[in-house]
Amino acid sequence: MSSKKIVLTGRPGVGKTTIVKNVVKALGGSVLGFWTEEIRDPEGVKRIGFSLNTTEGERIVFSSVNIVSPFKVGKYGVDVLIFEKHALPLLKKAKKEKKSLIVIDEIGKMELFSNKFAEIAEKIVFECENPFLGTIPSFDVHPLVHKIRNSRKVTLFHVSERTRAYIGKEILMLFTNLSGSPDTVESQLGS
Repeated sequence: MSSKKIVLTGRPGVGKTTIVKNVVKALGGSVLGFWTEEIRDPEGVKRIGFSLNTTEGERIVFSSVNIVSPFKVGKYGVDVLIFEKHALPLLKKAKKEKKSLIVIDEIGKMELFSNKFAEIAEKIVFECENPFLGTIPSFDVHPLVHKIRNSRKVTLFHVSERTRAYIGKEILMLFTNLSGSPDTVESQLGS
């Protein structure tokens, strides 16, 4: 893999995480990093928090309506120490494995409460030779998000309902250098 830096942006719920998960699934063991997902109540009605899901199979709740913390996004308390305990070692490991695609979903407000995370994420995006796939919110919630959005070192994709299927296929082709047909890409993406 060459050193490609791809960043997805778009409103919440538009499909950024789904694209990331499909790329992780298609590329398998050559990917290191994490994505975040919402957690719903047992009835599946209300969102009650967010989990950190690693490429190594961990799923850790790091933000929840039940977490008491000085770090909050809306009604969700953010446990910065739990986030750092699981995200930072994985990202440090990914930086050392030069052939790995590094995935960070998301470089967002909750994650950026951690200055240590902001520092390593910035190094991964701007200094690391590894290919990178990440997501940022549609608004500049932190100076690093603004820097990433406006950098010429990254290819920024704006995900919408209309573009998400195409963007997913395009990103997979960029990372795998596929010369096959779109049907091959769709089968790898699980479309």
